[in-house]
Amino acid sequence: MNLNYKEPSKMQSYSPALDGGTLRDDEGFTPTQVPVSKRGFLTVIRSRADIGVHSFLQGITIIGRSPACSFTLHDHKVSGRHAAITPTTSGEFVLEDLGSTNGTKVGGFAVVGPQSLSDGEKIIMGETVIRFSLADEFDVDFHSEVATLVGTDPLTGLPSKRRFDESLDFAIQNATRNKMPLTVLMMDMDGVKQINDTHGHLYGAHVIGETGKSISTVLGRYGEACRFGGDEFSAFLPGYDLASACTIAENIRESVQTAGFQKDGIALRPTISIGVASVDFASQNSETASLLSLITKADEALYRAKAAGKNCVAR
Repeated sequence: MNLNYKEPSKMQSYSPALDGGTLRDDEGFTPTQVPVSKRGFLTVIRSRADIGVHSFLQGITIIGRSPACSFTLHDHKVSGRHAAITPTTSGEFVLEDLGSTNGTKVGGFAVVGPQSLSDGEKIIMGETVIRFSLADEFDVDFHSEVATLVGTDPLTGLPSKRRFDESLDFAIQNATRNKMPLTVLMMDMDGVKQINDTHGHLYGAHVIGETGKSISTVLGRYGEACRFGGDEFSAFLPGYDLASACTIAENIRESVQTAGFQKDGIALRPTISIGVASVDFASQNSETASLLSLITKADEALYRAKAAGKNCVAR
């Protein structure tokens, strides 16, 4: 007997050959082109509503609260057109405050006049912190993947519940400040349980995912939606009163009913019930026009839609 023999550990005895060997370059993923050039890149690293939002700098980039800006922030302490970043012919990126109410800071110091940005510098606007960096395509792919994991519902492609709640909170603050209407839709799919029971949960998940895409298509740029949970959805429409929002809700209902969903050749025909509630902040005080009361009213309207036979819109 060899008294010096020691049984090899699993880590020591592991051989790549036993696990199929090493893939050749032409057997797996191979980058078709290794990106080497770097471009200006912005990433929101601190914010109540925009964490993870990112973008390449293309031409002159206007940063601000206005939807017309190149890089839009949901921060009431950020001005409509807050600051601009301009690329130079020498490859630099120059930041300039556009006369904002609360100013712009870089490295803790106020920006006065044009200022060149260095890789990794932090730009502070209101309650938002943006990191400027020089990034290649691999960097951007990484940030995109992280932002998707944090901010997107994987089944529907809609914003995550967390991102939606932050956006809704910003929307209600904006509606209050600007004395404008805001409408909330609460939606519940009809027939998903029957699809699950008949065909299996993969088919139920398929119609939930496709319904989310239909809702997003109908809303377009006019509102935002999320999967509230299971087969329930929620949406808000800034600037829309009850009548105009009910028209959009009806478009959503019709879109789902007529979508003609299919999976593996099997026709799937769910419908959706929608409750709509609106408040005009020009005529309501802050106590009665709370976010909680608005969602509660939309929920109550959804119950009425269900009680009326489903596949309808109620207010």
